[in-house]
Amino acid sequence: MLPGSLHYRYNSKEALLIDMMQLGLMRASEALLSSFDPTDTPAEQLRHGVNAHLRVLVSDSDMVYALLFEWRSLKGDARREIVRLRDRYEQLWAGMLTLLVERKVIRPDVDLVLLRLMGLGALNWVATWFHSDGRYSLEDVGDFVWRIIMDAVIVKK
Repeated sequence: MLPGSLHYRYNSKEALLIDMMQLGLMRASEALLSSFDPTDTPAEQLRHGVNAHLRVLVSDSDMVYALLFEWRSLKGDARREIVRLRDRYEQLWAGMLTLLVERKVIRPDVDLVLLRLMGLGALNWVATWFHSDGRYSLEDVGDFVWRIIMDAVIVKK
């Protein structure tokens, strides 16, 4: 890339930040939606969604870090747009969780809003400490999260 190319494409740092955040949310949504296999049980679909979210967190780190930690620096319309896109992504999760309650996979006494907020918050924090050469593999993290979900919210058959 030529030195002036970035300034030609983006008239401000905020415009570049917004593009990065939009791309990060788009990739997260695509990963989540493509993680579902219609032949999987609803619980397995949730498991695949968790693992897809984790993979996005550690594979697109620049976009993810910008999205997770810099959105508050946006002002006005830019901030509203990113919050709208983030909310749309979270609604994918909300819809999946609601469906799992309807199918009697998640216990009916579980507060789905708190489950979504706390769950995504815990998953998102993985981006701050995970290292591919660290103590835990991404599969270890996903399996641990899944055991917590199974013990805390999934209906025991």
